[in-house]
Amino acid sequence: MSLGIVGVGRMGRALARAAAASAEPVVVCSARADPRSMPALPPGCVVASLDQVWRFSRTVVLAVPFPVAMALVSGPAGRHGDGRTLIDATNPGLYPDRPLPPDVSGGELIAEAAVAWQVAKAFNTVAADQMPIGGWSGEPVPLPVGGSPAAKADVFPLARRLGFEPVDAGDIRASRELESLAVLLARISAAHENRGGIGLTMVRPRAFAQDPS
Repeated sequence: MSLGIVGVGRMGRALARAAAASAEPVVVCSARADPRSMPALPPGCVVASLDQVWRFSRTVVLAVPFPVAMALVSGPAGRHGDGRTLIDATNPGLYPDRPLPPDVSGGELIAEAAVAWQVAKAFNTVAADQMPIGGWSGEPVPLPVGGSPAAKADVFPLARRLGFEPVDAGDIRASRELESLAVLLARISAAHENRGGIGLTMVRPRAFAQDPS
C-alpha cells in the first residue's frame, strides 16, 4: 500500500515531492476540495479522494492545519484505521487564536481522537522549503519522532527513504516539545525574514538515530 498525504498546501506538496523523488508510492488528497480542483502535483503522485486515502494507505500524513486535522480524526476516519500509522505533522501553536487546553499537545489530542490508528508526531519541525532529499551539505536532516512503538517502526524507515535521519523522541507526549520547537523555529524565521529557510540540526545525529525497540 502507498503513503497517503492529506493536504495540498506547501507542506503537503513538499512531502509529495520528496516521496515521489524517492520512488515512494504516494497518493495525495485535499481535505476539503474536489480532487479535480487540486494544484499540480509532482510526477509520480496519484490524486485520490479523501475517502480513498483513509481506507487504502498504509501510512497517512496529516499535512493540514491543526483544526482541520482534529475535525477529520474526530469523525469516522479516526475509528477506521485498523492499526495503521497516522503521522501528525501539524503545529497548533501557529494558531494562537485557538489555544489548546493546558498541559496537552495537539499530537496527544489527535492520538486520543484517532483511536483506531497508531499515531506518531513527525515532520512538524521541518519547513516545507527544507524538504528536498539531500539535506544540508549532503547531511540528512534530523527528524525527531514521537509516538507509539508501532507507529515509529513505520515512520523511521519512511523518514530515511525521504532523506531524513530519524531520532527517537519518545512517546506521543513528546509532541509538546516538538510543537514548541516548531513555534520557536517559525519565530526565528520570521524575525530574520528568511521565509522558512531555517531548520533543525543536532550534534552527531547518528548517535541518537536508533530504531525504536
